[in-house]
Amino acid sequence: MIRINLLPAEMRRGNRLPARVIAAAFLAAIVSSASVGWFGLVYFGDLTSAEERLADYEGRLSSMQKQVVYQGELEKNKKDYAARVQTIQDIAKSRRLWSKFCDELIDIVNNNGDTDRHLAWFSGIAVKADPKKGTTVTMPGSVQGEEKSRIANLHEDLEGAPFAAEIDRSDPSFKLDIDKKRKPAESLSFPLVLQFKPPAQPAKGKGKK
Repeated sequence: MIRINLLPAEMRRGNRLPARVIAAAFLAAIVSSASVGWFGLVYFGDLTSAEERLADYEGRLSSMQKQVVYQGELEKNKKDYAARVQTIQDIAKSRRLWSKFCDELIDIVNNNGDTDRHLAWFSGIAVKADPKKGTTVTMPGSVQGEEKSRIANLHEDLEGAPFAAEIDRSDPSFKLDIDKKRKPAESLSFPLVLQFKPPAQPAKGKGKK
């Protein structure tokens, strides 16, 4: 029997693509899609990691910039502090340390325990300050015994005191006191007046003409 195929040429069975070709093309399409997806995951994954590292570096840079600013402030404060320390030291040099004066005076009076040279004591101390004339220290004192040489020894030790260059000392004068409650009963009382020189005034610069 003769069969006549009236379908168009492109629809005839003999002209269809083989199933293997279609399967291979479909498989290639799947592989291509998978490759594109894998590349996208890798690319965007690396991009996210890079963005995270960039954010971390930016945070570190911001922190370091703050530290640099803080370091600059510390350097400025250091210079200010050094200037203040220098000012305080200059003021301290121009002022008299009364505690140091008292320590030096006590050392002279005690004389390392040498009572043969002099044994002196003071019944009080009065201080009068005058910015122009200087400070006046008045101390009524006594020397044990009736030997006049002990008064002279005490004044001689005062002349060799570290503060001797800063004072004008009163002339030695004394009177004999007798107190039978003490042994020996005799002592020589004297007024000791130390006139400290006024502190040196800073030199004034010459004014402009």
